Amino acid sequence: ELRLQDLSADFQLMASSFIQNNPGLTKLFFCDIEFKESQASFALMGVNSLPHIRLVGPGNANLKDSPAMDMSRGGTAESMAAFVEGQTGLRVGEIERPSPVSKKQLLFVGGVVLVAAPYVVKRLLTQQTPLHDPKLWLSFSIFVYFFSVSGAMYNIIRKMPLFMADRNDPSKLVFFFQGSGMQLGAEGFAVGFLYTVVGLVLAFIT
Repeated sequence: ELRLQDLSADFQLMASSFIQNNPGLTKLFFCDIEFKESQASFALMGVNSLPHIRLVGPGNANLKDSPAMDMSRGGTAESMAAFVEGQTGLRVGEIERPSPVSKKQLLFVGGVVLVAAPYVVKRLLTQQTPLHDPKLWLSFSIFVYFFSVSGAMYNIIRKMPLFMADRNDPSKLVFFFQGSGMQLGAEGFAVGFLYTVVGLVLAFIT
């Protein structure tokens, strides 16, 4: 995944940090170029893949010779700052990421906690919370068992689909893959459901 929006946000964060930490410095400026609007610029710099970050200096007569950032290092604001500092010798400065929670949200959460604290403490002391309900732990245990035997973790890691279209007839769906070494999500859930039913039956019998 290119994550161009995330990279653009980090690029803007790095640029704003440089401007904030270096007021009045005009030796370096930042810009982003859209392919639809500036295809000729992409051709001049020899850009054939995205994302792409490049430093164009005054001595670069041939834009293709200008240094480009190795995007395998990551597209974070910190890695972009390291690239700029390494190529220009200028210090970007500290990058301050905006807090995901605003002050108003913190005050609201704090108020809710203060109001609910007496009620929660009372429920804890009298053992009348959902955490003291055996049915909750029973349901959680069944879910963990089903999650384990259904291969859900395999599906998540491998990003396996629940089903796929039949290669011979795209209008049909395949839920069970014919062959070894691969399992679709629906097949795993079906097997996990059967294992869970058998496990519950054995639990009730014993």
